[in-house]
Amino acid sequence: MSWILQVFYSFLSGVILALAIPNEFLTYGSPLLGLFSLIPLYMAIRTSEKHLSLALIFFVNACTTHLISSFWLSNFHGFALFTLGASCVGTGAVKAMFGAMFFHPLIQDKKSKKLKDLSAEGKSFIFFRVFYFTAFYVAYEWIKSTGFLAYPWGTIPMSTLKLSLIPQIADIAGVYGITFLFAFVSGTIGEGFLILKDFPNTAQKCSVLNVYRGTCALSIVLFALFLAYGLIRKTTLDEPVKNLNAVLVQQNRDPWAKDEDENIMISERLTKKGLEDFESRGEKCDLVVWSEAVLSKRFPEAELFYNFLPEEFPLLRFVASTQVPFVIGGPVLRDREKKEFQNSALFFNKDGKYEGYYAKMHLVPFAEHIPGRKYKIVQKILIKLVGFSYGWTPGNSFTLLEVPVSSAQKQSNPQIISLVPKTDTVTIATPICFDDTAHEVCRGMFLSGSEVFVNLTNDSWSKTKSAEIQHFAVAKYRAIEYRTTLVRSTNSGLTSVVDNFGRTIASLPLFEQESLAVSVPVYPRKMTLYAEFGNWLPILLLFSGLLYGYAEKLILFGRTLKNFFTNRRHEQ
Repeated sequence: MSWILQVFYSFLSGVILALAIPNEFLTYGSPLLGLFSLIPLYMAIRTSEKHLSLALIFFVNACTTHLISSFWLSNFHGFALFTLGASCVGTGAVKAMFGAMFFHPLIQDKKSKKLKDLSAEGKSFIFFRVFYFTAFYVAYEWIKSTGFLAYPWGTIPMSTLKLSLIPQIADIAGVYGITFLFAFVSGTIGEGFLILKDFPNTAQKCSVLNVYRGTCALSIVLFALFLAYGLIRKTTLDEPVKNLNAVLVQQNRDPWAKDEDENIMISERLTKKGLEDFESRGEKCDLVVWSEAVLSKRFPEAELFYNFLPEEFPLLRFVASTQVPFVIGGPVLRDREKKEFQNSALFFNKDGKYEGYYAKMHLVPFAEHIPGRKYKIVQKILIKLVGFSYGWTPGNSFTLLEVPVSSAQKQSNPQIISLVPKTDTVTIATPICFDDTAHEVCRGMFLSGSEVFVNLTNDSWSKTKSAEIQHFAVAKYRAIEYRTTLVRSTNSGLTSVVDNFGRTIASLPLFEQESLAVSVPVYPRKMTLYAEFGNWLPILLLFSGLLYGYAEKLILFGRTLKNFFTNRRHEQ
């Protein structure tokens, strides 16, 4: 296969994956496209003969998926071009370097390997080639979704929003279980196309076909096992032990606009509507949640300010009038001299008193968290590009919130801000926006004692439905991984409640001013395999893949060392 055709296949694979992910044409994506999306990529890399062509294949594939599926990053205010461009180049570079390194063993002595592949001797490597590709892709999506540069968009599990049973494997292997299944199926089919292409020149055709049938059978068995596990989980899930009555406010206003008073008054009006909904049902509201970045003044100093403004109904006086605790998105001043500010969830008790905050830990790279921003040269570049020289400072600790409710047992936790003393409570964690896509953040919150994830998000700047749905597609897996409830209170969507099976039990329409008065189910805390061991699957596959791929070289290296020390002993 020529390098031009290889690049085209890589591009085609990127387009298919981008269409499999929720987009402007297919609102909830397509799991079928996701299942087959890596076939052209597999065929391209299997016929590649040079490191440079491998790097180009992976770079084109990553950039294509990123630009088509995450085009809405171009709407990110002053950071638009910088964020979209930097994230595209970064994603492409990571995949190119990782791919060229990982597939190094497959392009060595290509001519002799080609003859071996066409012979009966090479038939046993059919399964191992598919497995090697699968291991690589799972490890790549893990590395892409971890650390400072983490961006878990453009990944295979995002295509499964319409599925209910297959995603249940996430409480064992996280989202990477789904990546494993889909990549293995794509690799198997891609291998089949290549076998068919070379079939006329293949020796002992029956033997090769028999081995390939075994790989196909394994794909079918894996698919059936995933479905069976999903059915088992569906019939064995725990029932809620208590409920948290919450009002989720979706103001559908751009918080970047200079009309904070109007934003607050709209949120107050929507809150009243939600509280009235509970009253009409004869129920009491336990918590009100406003979305990310509703407030612009920095706490704790701003507490005095919001006691008097907005003039029509000052914020903190409004909170006190409801006699309900609030969680509101706003900034916290960490260090004025160093210009360190934190994007936070602010906690207010039922009397309108500010009690504390949780600071967002996983910041958006190149938008909220800007590398080197403390250096003057970087500050000058930022001022020229976007008009200011600072981003956010990440939080460094998990802060949970204890909310009073009318049922169930209390679970103790040492890291709690308690809004009332000694009563039946629910312990919640408040991941902010990008936090709910970060495995390390949500796992830490769960292990610290969280019973419910209450996410505050502002994606209104994206101005696209696909951006809102994509964020939801990534975040909903947290409910399955930890068998806990995920609540999302967003500026413009998708405001929703997801149960411990990943089902959306309540939601609001996108881009509408509305509030949702919902009884949030709280399930008994149980340690899932994923919560206990984290991302064990991609780590295991990475090491096993490298061990398989480089086994011959490791053995050769070992023999060289042995001969070296043997010769030294003889010389002595």
